Amino acid sequence: MMWHPDKHNDEKSKKEAEEKFKNIAEAYDVLADEEKRKIYDTYGEEGLKGSIPTGGNTYVYSGVDPSELFSRIFGSDGQFSFTSTFDEDFSPFSTFVNMTSRKSRPSTTTNINTNNYNKPATYEVPLSLSLEELYSGCKKKLKITRKRFMGTKSYEDDNYVTIDVKAGWKDGTKITFYGEGDQLSPMAQPGDLVFKVKTKTHDRFLRDANHLIYKCPVPLDKALTGFQFIVKSLDNRDINVRVDDIVTPKSRKIVAKEGMPSSKYPSMKGDLIVEFDIVFPKSLTSEKKKIIRETLANTF
Repeated sequence: MMWHPDKHNDEKSKKEAEEKFKNIAEAYDVLADEEKRKIYDTYGEEGLKGSIPTGGNTYVYSGVDPSELFSRIFGSDGQFSFTSTFDEDFSPFSTFVNMTSRKSRPSTTTNINTNNYNKPATYEVPLSLSLEELYSGCKKKLKITRKRFMGTKSYEDDNYVTIDVKAGWKDGTKITFYGEGDQLSPMAQPGDLVFKVKTKTHDRFLRDANHLIYKCPVPLDKALTGFQFIVKSLDNRDINVRVDDIVTPKSRKIVAKEGMPSSKYPSMKGDLIVEFDIVFPKSLTSEKKKIIRETLANTF
């Protein structure tokens, strides 16, 4: 290796070679030890040398020859190959060595070798949508901020993505933007950004698959005699609902095709299901009780 101290005779170049040789050897030493590599990925050089609590031991350089460590890590048939004399400005591990002098903390997905040590991370974030938006469909333009690297220096990069929300999408629907997530290290590919649909709480409806459930309070007199009422739809139409039968506590009224559209077949819709909540009077006078008793006598 070019920077082995034995290959330098004069005192100045030998001292420089010893320092660079030590840096290279330290990098290989960390790569060869899974525990040290995890500490470095999470805390950087400070974590290895004990200035940041890691729950483990302080890093001490083992003094092993870099060429020996390289052989341990990759083997003679590894996907990385290089000669024993690196050019001064190039080394497969030069980025790693340079990073040991920085104060930043590399991510846990720093990818040094080519053996799938780490894969780009996937970032999942909620996409909150109202029932109205999911009923009719809409477009959402969102600003995102991603972590990127220029060399070994990280920075925040802003971008905009547009989501074409399809009518009928349900909770859990995922929309993936490939390569729009964070880049966790200089040598890692940017991760994917995944939006996951989450329906906002609605003031009138609950969603059950493609059906909409509407809770309707009904005074006892109307529950016994019939009534009609209007439900405002998600697209702001008036749905007139007429009830002629006696309403019991478990009664439901189904209004066909006034529910949510199917995402695959938008012209097909679920039903509007009206669930009744009978409201009883808090008190009755003796006279009213008598009238009700006489009215309801022999009706069961």
